[in-house]
Amino acid sequence: MSDPVSLPSGTPRGNPMRDVASLIGGQTLLQIAGGLLSVWLPLQMQALQFTGSQIGLVASAYGLGFLAGAWFAPIMLRTIGAIRSYAAAASIACVTTLLLYASDSAWAWAISRLLAGAAIAVMFAAAEGWMASAIPNARRGDVTGFYMLCTKLGLVSGPFIIGFTHPEPNAPGPIMAAAAFLALSLVPISIADTTPPPPATVLRMLPSRLFRLAPAAFVAAVGSGLVNGAVLSLAPLYASERGGPQAAATFQAAAWIGSLLVQWHAGRLSDRMDRRIVLATLIGVPAIAAFVLATIGAELSLTLNTILFGIWGAGALSYYGIAVAHLGDRTPRAELPAASSGLLFVWAAGTIIGPAIGGLLVEVTGSALSIFWQAGVVSAIMVPWVLWRTARRPAVPREDKVGFGPVQTNSVLGQILAMGRKSSDDEEPHAKP
Repeated sequence: MSDPVSLPSGTPRGNPMRDVASLIGGQTLLQIAGGLLSVWLPLQMQALQFTGSQIGLVASAYGLGFLAGAWFAPIMLRTIGAIRSYAAAASIACVTTLLLYASDSAWAWAISRLLAGAAIAVMFAAAEGWMASAIPNARRGDVTGFYMLCTKLGLVSGPFIIGFTHPEPNAPGPIMAAAAFLALSLVPISIADTTPPPPATVLRMLPSRLFRLAPAAFVAAVGSGLVNGAVLSLAPLYASERGGPQAAATFQAAAWIGSLLVQWHAGRLSDRMDRRIVLATLIGVPAIAAFVLATIGAELSLTLNTILFGIWGAGALSYYGIAVAHLGDRTPRAELPAASSGLLFVWAAGTIIGPAIGGLLVEVTGSALSIFWQAGVVSAIMVPWVLWRTARRPAVPREDKVGFGPVQTNSVLGQILAMGRKSSDDEEPHAKP
């Protein structure tokens, strides 16, 4: 398989929207694998008797790998092209996932997840970069929303596949299913019938500049990484203790369902008012849910725990998108790609630190509920900071805002794609990817 370097003048480039459909299909399959692994990995590590700090180490290694992959992805795309980059990365992701079944060493797992994180970052960058240039401006908002809907449905459905693959500890079914979905995600990318575009040049903004532009967005990105990275990596342990692997799958899916139901509506509301108020609300509600789970979760039924975790996910897994939009409001047009890249790296730094802290808390306290103390405390610190910023700087006028687009913390180009819409009727992108 090879990437065409160039096309003769006048050569038809096929139907771009058919390619977009293929790319969305591939990314949905990738997210199904991600959703499955988000539950299976902590349960399998528990079955292997990993300590809490070792589970946190493995989760942090994935965040570090994702950070490295996002950093080097533009170089790889410029060197060998989008299709070959995706194929190579998908192969690495499959192999490193299957290798998890061959070892019971925490360090071997950490190395495998480090490599998988880097590979998956490249897969996102290749697919979403291609998608960003293929979507017509007039349909950018609708297609972006549909893309986020499909990928979140993939995340929601992934954990339930465990129930069909013999979820007993050490059973090979779940890991084989995850590797199969990773491999299958390559098929829609490979059959696209147009030439991938040259990769966009991705600049990077210093954290100090990011903080000066939008302090609330900066703090929200750090907090999102610290909290969500830890909770999503360790929450299945708590649910499994209460009701087994299927309970863990339902518990994890509840958080993504909550986000799916809330994110778009919260984003639209933030288009009409100070985004920082919406941001503070989306941080504050999961803080309350986390404190309730931490204090009396053990005394509540599994059903009530799952509902509370869905409420947590509705806010905690939605506010990063509001932070991206707020950053877009405050950033000069020419600096949007660099700002979006910088915010992703700030978030990724949080995902490296957060699971390590959460795993240590679980080990010290002996209870997976301790991760909700971490979530609650970090979120409770962020809320007054974000509200204080509303008094320090006036809100951006509605006519000057970028239109909200649902965002996942996956790739720089995906964020630029979502930020690149004005809230007015003019559909010209705010910054071309």
